[in-house]
Amino acid sequence: MSLSPRHSEIGEKPTKILKTEKHFDVYTQLHNHETSSPASEEVCSEEEDENWSRLPHVALVKVFSCLEESDKLQVQFVCKRWYSIIRHSPCLWRAKSFRFSGRDSRDLTHIPYRYATHYVRTFGKYLHYLHFRLYSPVSSGVCKKFQKSIKVCLSHLIKQKAKLKELSLPLLHLDRSQWMLYREDMCAALANFFCKGQHMVEEVYFRGARAPFADGYKVLYALGYNTGSTVTVLDMEDFFDGRLPVFDLPQFIDCMKYFTRLEELDLNYGCVSEEILQVLAKNLEPNALQRMFIKVYAHDPHNQVIWGQAWTSLTNRCPNLTVEMLFQRVMTFGEHFRILCPQVPLTEVIFDGCYIADRDWQIQPTLASILPHFKEKLTKLCIDLPDTNEVFDNELLYLVQSCPNLTLLKLNAFVSTRFVSKLLEMKQEKKCNITILRARLFVRDYDTAAEERDLEQIFNKYRDIITDEMEDYYVTCGVSM
Repeated sequence: MSLSPRHSEIGEKPTKILKTEKHFDVYTQLHNHETSSPASEEVCSEEEDENWSRLPHVALVKVFSCLEESDKLQVQFVCKRWYSIIRHSPCLWRAKSFRFSGRDSRDLTHIPYRYATHYVRTFGKYLHYLHFRLYSPVSSGVCKKFQKSIKVCLSHLIKQKAKLKELSLPLLHLDRSQWMLYREDMCAALANFFCKGQHMVEEVYFRGARAPFADGYKVLYALGYNTGSTVTVLDMEDFFDGRLPVFDLPQFIDCMKYFTRLEELDLNYGCVSEEILQVLAKNLEPNALQRMFIKVYAHDPHNQVIWGQAWTSLTNRCPNLTVEMLFQRVMTFGEHFRILCPQVPLTEVIFDGCYIADRDWQIQPTLASILPHFKEKLTKLCIDLPDTNEVFDNELLYLVQSCPNLTLLKLNAFVSTRFVSKLLEMKQEKKCNITILRARLFVRDYDTAAEERDLEQIFNKYRDIITDEMEDYYVTCGVSM
């Protein structure tokens, strides 16, 4: 399952033309209603009016459900019947996403924020999925407008007893200076909503909030204490300011015990400890937790030691648990060895150098000595190391051959064309099960002509394997910065 949420940009879609048996569509009717003169209205066929008036309630709701939001808001003024149907049909207003940009001149005014509060006041009682997103707040004034809008919207949801199933406020970045005067009020509004609102939220996405612990703890405690028995998806990656060792704070450990039905959990390694794993193993319902995503960042606290017994207790409670790990700028063998104990049910691992990698880092020991311990479970491997100039063809080929369930391999590193050839040869001999290969092979010279010729020859040689047995194959050459 995925975060959600994960937790994308949604462009404006063309209006769908929905026709009746007489080939009349809603868009044309609305256009004629707005532009036609009284004389032309008299010429309209009575048969057309009768066809629309005879449509049953269910059919009209089906038609309106296919319209874009802007069209629904206009079509409601065609007649009293349509107005009543659109305004009082909950299925038409189940999901809403608000997006504000601190760099958009229109969003610097009060107009979009007033629209958001008016929308929630009108249709909030029908909402099940609500998403707010603020892009690039360049001033404290934008943050103030956004915070007040969120506070008013949440208060309307409380009054209307809305039954939200999903709430998403990603990438708030409350650690920025623009939020200094309003971050406390923002967190207080969220905590108040979870305390006084309905208690049926199932999915919560707070990725990238970067809240101070005192403010973030209030939100998390209110969420767990009041809705912990219903939340199944919790995305709290980068929820706290990364400089604090959250795993060592007893308040955090205490509030995590209220989440008993978690199926997906995204968090930082700075929030993981033996105590946290034991709390989850003790309080979660059997077989509840299915997926964990753990981000390990070089500048976050990650020096704690978690023994394999804690992971074993959690996997005994939730035997279907899979763990995905992202390592950002953490490339030393010692750090990997301490974090990746064999008892972790690791299925996916990503090594990301972030284009500012330490050239002394080496991935070879990890590929050769650590990852083979997860050969029975590992299904996806992504390596993004464009700056280290490290070649690890042999170690990676051995790992791929050792992992029977490894199906996806993404590379952005100094890997030779020989690696691609050997991998496809292993695929042909049924010695590996890679079905998705996406690779960008970096070279030390600015001239990549020789490598491109090699890749073309490799493709022609193994064309049948690629077309018949590979779901996705994309290999190209590049020059490191």
